[in-house]
Amino acid sequence: MSMDVIDSRPVGGPKRLPRCNPQAHARSWLRAMIFGAQLRCPSCGEGHLYEDGRGKVVNYCPHCEEELYHHRASRMAPWFSAFLSAHFAILAALAAAWLLHPPLWALAVPTMILWVGLTWLLMPPVKGMIVGLQWAFRLHGFQYAAMCKPRHPHKPHQQQT
Repeated sequence: MSMDVIDSRPVGGPKRLPRCNPQAHARSWLRAMIFGAQLRCPSCGEGHLYEDGRGKVVNYCPHCEEELYHHRASRMAPWFSAFLSAHFAILAALAAAWLLHPPLWALAVPTMILWVGLTWLLMPPVKGMIVGLQWAFRLHGFQYAAMCKPRHPHKPHQQQT
């Protein structure tokens, strides 16, 4: 008895996508995460990742013109930031409880302030790391940007005279 493999591609669809860029395979996820944590472009490490310095990722890198609008990191970054900062805040609370033996209210209030503050401070680097990982693994449209030259959907068109 043999098992047939079901092909998930649409009927008549391409079996293999064309590759225009010969260096499309050379992407380091660790390097992309480090550049993202530094709020830099995951491709070149030179251009800025955010337009306003805090939240909105640029559509394309001003230095290497890599398309960055494919990312889907907006909803994941707050969760990861809160997860990481909660670990740091709980560790600090446990250390304070072990060393100082304060009352519960005197331990809970600074822990919550520390947790919220760390969440806001960690959000831009964590979002940059997520964008870097998505770029390195070619997720959410980054694979199409790796195949051919950038399209620049929101770049102002130059008028030819």
